[in-house]
Amino acid sequence: MRAQKGTSRREFLRLSAVGAAGVMAAACTVPAVAPAAEQEQAAAPAAAEAVTVRLWHHWGGDRVPLMDKMIADFMATNPDIMVEATLQPWGQRLEKLLASVSAGSPPDVTMLAEQDAPPFVRANALLPLAERMAEAGINLEEYYPPEAEGMQLEGDIWVLPNTVGGAQNIMFYIPEDFEEVGLDPENPPQTWTELLDAIQKLVVFDGDEIQRLACTLYGGPDGFRHYMACNDAPMVSDDGLTSLIDNEKTVEAVQFMYDVIDLQGGIEKVAAWQSTMSAFETNPFFSGLQSIQFSGGWNYFYIKAAAPDLAYLSTISPVNNDSPSTGSFNYSWGFAIPHGTKEPDAAWQLVKWLSYDLEGSCEFMKAQLQGHPLMACTEQPEFRSASFWPVVEESLGRTKVYGGSFPVWNELGDAMNTSLEEVYYHRKTPAEAVTEIGVQFQELLDEWWAAA
Repeated sequence: MRAQKGTSRREFLRLSAVGAAGVMAAACTVPAVAPAAEQEQAAAPAAAEAVTVRLWHHWGGDRVPLMDKMIADFMATNPDIMVEATLQPWGQRLEKLLASVSAGSPPDVTMLAEQDAPPFVRANALLPLAERMAEAGINLEEYYPPEAEGMQLEGDIWVLPNTVGGAQNIMFYIPEDFEEVGLDPENPPQTWTELLDAIQKLVVFDGDEIQRLACTLYGGPDGFRHYMACNDAPMVSDDGLTSLIDNEKTVEAVQFMYDVIDLQGGIEKVAAWQSTMSAFETNPFFSGLQSIQFSGGWNYFYIKAAAPDLAYLSTISPVNNDSPSTGSFNYSWGFAIPHGTKEPDAAWQLVKWLSYDLEGSCEFMKAQLQGHPLMACTEQPEFRSASFWPVVEESLGRTKVYGGSFPVWNELGDAMNTSLEEVYYHRKTPAEAVTEIGVQFQELLDEWWAAA
């Protein structure tokens, strides 16, 4: 699942301040006391009734039947818990969740990205999960190390993930196209230099127009972070207070992204080509119009569903300077318990099923052959027998986590996206763009910590 752009951090800080006040007001409300006769009546034994847990999630499209099955299996296993699931739209998802918490009527369980958690934690809008995890015998050693690192925030865990934040920068490619231009599909590019050479050979022009695009990288802020990681570039100090993004390795990463576009005719021609494509109707990689596509582990599921006969291969992302990382940790989705839930114990059972239990969460991801943060899940034969699984597993292990940037994730992403466009359209050099981002990043961090 791709990341969805969140709200402005400044706007969210304003909303979270209001939300925090609402949470505290709701928590301080004194419940009405029933008359004595009613208390005696309430004390009489009654048959146990199933509690209802409200779930908000975003697993739409081809995942709807898989989600329906996972919920049905949960209720069959836990007959004392009824689940009312609502597929929520992406628009204003964070604001809507915070408003529900502030009003004292949140869902009992909500789908949330780990990068979106910091403002909610600051607003006291989520319940901590570490203690419940310990009681259930769940420990971080069960997770792939980058996933375990990405889960931790301010000494606790607030979102229990069911997708991986790693393995999101995998290179998919068409072997027939490689053979056509004299490239060996069994030995795909492993370095940026080799990839740029392949792009020059693979791109096909018809006059001034692109007929076949060689390669699209991850664009915008996702790509910015991924290719920083592929060059082992630092982003933020360990304490999360200081921007380190203005460095030579980041400049090299931006230059690489520019070169990929420039070798294919420049941003105007690439943009013109992309304008004729639709990711939902005519995916160019699926239809012979693009030779290389960078995407995440979910792409295997998409290809199986949309182009089951496509002849393709995949490999880890090419890197520069022998980088140990092949991509950055980027939007790991999971489930959280909002503050104000009326059924915290039942909510926890559902969170655990959706994110941890092999009978639930693992079955859901296994049906998609999409990586799971739990190593025990990916040890299942369905994963191990998949020809592409070694690529996913290596990518999971070689993920760089820029955790200190999570509190300002979305607005930093906006700054990255704007600066990249300035570079692509020759309005700034990579060095100038990186310097500008570094200044903005530091301002964002200062503002975040000043409001703590």
